[in-house]
Amino acid sequence: MLHAAAMLLGLISLWFLATLRVGGVLDLLLGLGAALLCAALAWRAGGSGGAFTRAPRAALATAARMGAVVAGALATMRAALAADVALRPGLVRIRTRGQGGERADFAGLLSSAPGMVVAETDAEGILVHVMDEDAVDAADLGRLERVVGVRQGGAS
Repeated sequence: MLHAAAMLLGLISLWFLATLRVGGVLDLLLGLGAALLCAALAWRAGGSGGAFTRAPRAALATAARMGAVVAGALATMRAALAADVALRPGLVRIRTRGQGGERADFAGLLSSAPGMVVAETDAEGILVHVMDEDAVDAADLGRLERVVGVRQGGAS
């Protein structure tokens, strides 16, 4: 979704720079029309892939993940500042049946939270390095997979 929004904003900006006019409503509508036409042509030509169709679901998944991201950030700050926190870093294999864009969206959401970094993806799933193995919640990951569109998965 971010790529699509960036493309539209970039095209509108290029339109305004090319015409050197940002005067009225007509200029705004012409710029928006030109940007939408370029985006439609790129989509029709295969240049945008499935990004436009996955964008609403990815935005919903990002919003649903916001609480986990904030909680992860607070836990990471606490672990960095407190000397008594015992962490158990490790690698966790998350099995998923999603393919292509769904798997990429899921991996991006996993890496967006502090304390989790995707180390590898393969045909069986995603290998994630976590800051604390005990904090990994398989039910939370399953809910996130369903929001992204992956049909079945879990942590092992």
